[in-house]
Amino acid sequence: MTAPHAANYPRPADWKQFERLSIALMSCVFGGRFDQYGREGQRQDGVDLYCRLKDGSIIAVQCKGRNENLGKKLTLAQVDKAVRETESFPFKIDRFFILTTSPHDATLTNRALELTEDRALVGKGAVEIWGWESLENIIRENASLQDSFYSEYKPKISLRGWILRVGLASGLAIAGFVGIHKYLAYQADSAQMNEATMEGLAEFMNLNDRLIDIYDGCLGMLNKGTFAFSYSFRQFCIAPVERTLNAMEHQVQHASIKIDPAAISQLDILLDLLREDYRQGLIANQMVGFFEQGIIDSEKALCVPNNSDASAEILKGLRKPADTAMNQQLEFYFILRDFILPGLQSMQANVLVAARQSNRRGVSEQMISDARELSELLKQRHQYRLKEQPQPFTLSAVKHMTSREITVSGKMDSMVEDARYGQVLLKGIQASLYGKHEEVERLIECGVYIKDAAAILLKEEEAIKASAVPSA
Repeated sequence: MTAPHAANYPRPADWKQFERLSIALMSCVFGGRFDQYGREGQRQDGVDLYCRLKDGSIIAVQCKGRNENLGKKLTLAQVDKAVRETESFPFKIDRFFILTTSPHDATLTNRALELTEDRALVGKGAVEIWGWESLENIIRENASLQDSFYSEYKPKISLRGWILRVGLASGLAIAGFVGIHKYLAYQADSAQMNEATMEGLAEFMNLNDRLIDIYDGCLGMLNKGTFAFSYSFRQFCIAPVERTLNAMEHQVQHASIKIDPAAISQLDILLDLLREDYRQGLIANQMVGFFEQGIIDSEKALCVPNNSDASAEILKGLRKPADTAMNQQLEFYFILRDFILPGLQSMQANVLVAARQSNRRGVSEQMISDARELSELLKQRHQYRLKEQPQPFTLSAVKHMTSREITVSGKMDSMVEDARYGQVLLKGIQASLYGKHEEVERLIECGVYIKDAAAILLKEEEAIKASAVPSA
């Protein structure tokens, strides 16, 4: 096998692998811990990674390769754009690196030198471009990078190599001694990797357990009432889920250097699924928000004297958005009950299988069966769409006793549906204002609400927050 110092290392196969390699590589070069700047979806000001060194200087990094551009040739326009994007970064960047898997290019190097000279005149940091050849050289110089990302290039010194080093006379004896030493070192490295993998996966499973508790609480909240207003929905089903997913991503990112790459790949897949679940909840709550805004608008209309008719007219127009929000909430409810929570249980089985395989332990048929259940759940979930219900509020009142495939036939009593909607609308006059403190102040100022309304609403918000905290 080719020795590490002479090996040609393959470029990462995907963006996430390249980003993890970049974090580990830059940490090795500068002796400081590099971290992601923000997360996907947030404004990053051209910076993917950053590190503040002991001397206080800041190094920023942009990894070129998002949006299926990994491995493609870097252009001058992309370099200029990357540097411009950092202008809005909130801190002074002392050195800005552009890492790319494309080959070295003298034109790009010259452009980086020109930018460095121009920026130096105005007190800005240097710009450097490292192509794949530079990254390869760093990998060749660092055993930790080879072990974490290119373990197949671990050197195995031949008997002939040892004989040439120590001479024919004592070659066999010394080769045998060194061979045993190397084997023991390899075993120790493998044991350390397995231990780190098990610890990392155990942390992930703990967070997965926390997510199950959160979604159990979300399901319980949805079961308690016909309609969940946005403030309660955020406290039970949105905010705690987002915090836990961010903790999961942070844990996987920091563990990626020492955990087995196959296990990390599995966790990345699971995180993508969990993010999709989270987005489903956001969509449901957004529809609720549209309905609530209509209620608030009807209340604000009362700020105008003798304008009750206009307020009543707004309320009349809310039935359609209310039905839309209720149908969307019902779909999320059935997805949560029948797919998300069972899927989280199956994810635990997937992580356990990955852990045992990484540790070279046997995997039972039951474990494999439980893990495979996730793919079947996903298949059913992608095919599932709740048919728009003509009486969504009535269905919601009994949803915990109902199949997601329910169909309604025959003549239905619209009076019951109207009464249930009326109860929701009446409750919404107050619940729509939870968390909207500026709107409450305006309604108090114009006389729609009494002065104590803000304190009353705040007290109720605190009670909802307290009830949304999962039990230890």
